[in-house]
Amino acid sequence: MKNIFLIGLPSSGKSTLGKKLARLLNYRFVDMDKLIEKDQNMTIQEIFSQKGESYFREVESRVLKNTIENRRVVIATGGGAPCFFDNMDFIKKSGISIFLDVSPNELARRIQHHGKDDRPLLSGATSLQKELEQKYQQRLPYYSRADYTLSGDSDVTQLSTIVQPLL
Repeated sequence: MKNIFLIGLPSSGKSTLGKKLARLLNYRFVDMDKLIEKDQNMTIQEIFSQKGESYFREVESRVLKNTIENRRVVIATGGGAPCFFDNMDFIKKSGISIFLDVSPNELARRIQHHGKDDRPLLSGATSLQKELEQKYQQRLPYYSRADYTLSGDSDVTQLSTIVQPLL
């Protein structure tokens, strides 16, 4: 009955795989970015542009910590959520954490294919792949604290194989 937290860089599959995993396990799915947008009545992009990253990170941490333990929820965190305040400690004590480890090269391909400019920290980057590589290196010490790591293209079967024995 533990909550499951999916962490990783933007476009690593947290929301896509999270929805599928929640259906498979009969859990509820929560996308933290959607909760933040509802909480603030603004898009993530608007929050960043109007109030700045530090304000966003404070809201993100508060929303994360409103997650109630043992509620059968799959949570797709924002890419930076584990990296600020004591968020990774909270994630670790509140459920099972899984790092979706996808290469910056593949992430850049996915983001370009997605064609939507909804990633405020990547918006306007001169080299998307270089920016993703930098973010990957900065965030890896936090991501690597996850209970499990799935590398490359993961699917819901791999995820469920990891989590089902732990529930």
